[in-house]
Amino acid sequence: MQSAIIAETAAGTKPQWQLYVLRTARGSLYTGISTDPQRRLRQHQGELTGGARALRGKGPLQLVWTYNATDRSHASVLEYQLKQLKKADKERLVQGLWQPDWLHSVLSSAKSSSTEVA
Repeated sequence: MQSAIIAETAAGTKPQWQLYVLRTARGSLYTGISTDPQRRLRQHQGELTGGARALRGKGPLQLVWTYNATDRSHASVLEYQLKQLKKADKERLVQGLWQPDWLHSVLSSAKSSSTEVA
C-alpha cells in the first residue's frame, strides 16, 4: 500500500502502467512492466540502482516497444502473456507487424469491468 502512495504523481493521480520490451546487445528480448520504462531502462543499464540481474552484462540495452495498460494488475497479466510467446512472435510484435488478440481483449475486459463496478 505504501508503494502506491509513493508512486502517485505530484498532481495526486496514479501513473500509467506500461508493458515494455528491451533488446540486449545479442538480440535477446526482455519483457517487464513499469510506470516509467525510460527510468527502468536506466536501472537495467546500471545507471541507476535496481536493475534486473538477468540483464547484467547484457548491454547496451534498447527500449524497443511499450504498451499502456489500465493498471498494475493488467500490466502483470499482459507481461505474463507476452512472456509465453515465441521469440519470432515477439519480434513481429516489436516490429509492428502483428498484435495478439489478447492484447486488446485484456484491456477491453478491464475497461468494461471497471465501468460495471462504477
